[in-house]
Amino acid sequence: MPTRLTERQNEAFEFIRRFMRTERKPPTLREIGDALGIRSTNGVSKLVRTLEKKGYLEREPNAARGLRLTEEAEDPFALDAGPPDLPVVSRTASDRPGELRERPSTHLTVDPYLLHGARGGPDACLIGRAGDDGMNGDGIYKGDLLLIEEMPARDLDNGTMAAFLVGEQLRARRYDYANGRIHLRPADRHYSEETYPPGSSECHVIGRVIGLMRSFG
Repeated sequence: MPTRLTERQNEAFEFIRRFMRTERKPPTLREIGDALGIRSTNGVSKLVRTLEKKGYLEREPNAARGLRLTEEAEDPFALDAGPPDLPVVSRTASDRPGELRERPSTHLTVDPYLLHGARGGPDACLIGRAGDDGMNGDGIYKGDLLLIEEMPARDLDNGTMAAFLVGEQLRARRYDYANGRIHLRPADRHYSEETYPPGSSECHVIGRVIGLMRSFG
């Protein structure tokens, strides 16, 4: 299986894969550079060479559009490995985040397609149940099963849909870090924004929300 990518490498790889799907041809180095804001062709070439070394790309020498995805990279969560089983976390206190995975209420098999956005792969992901309707303005409702990629707050961009433990409740909110505090921004006017200092025992940042699952009826 290809080696994991850094955020910048993943950004380049996802652009190349998306370009191939929509344009039905590989991008040139200049097109990659324009998309990523890299002016130097040498810089783009170095990035592409790293993707080759890590097993995501193959390149035909001296061809402007000589890139192609390796067989494994076309589907990084290949079905022949079996769809992943993710833990559905049970009620966990924000001051004991290490217990998130210790006693899951169950495991659910997840379509690998839903995890394509996970930079750390399935092993970094878990499922949590939204504890309130604070994000119903963004289409998330109490009881929805959220696909969460665990990551530290420092790796989250402002505005990212994220999952938090507040007390013993799991909440989805927009993450924002400003004025030395973590802000949990709801999408429903009936809910108030909450702020916490980094490292507060009252609020633990689980990671970013990459999808959700919901049943009808």
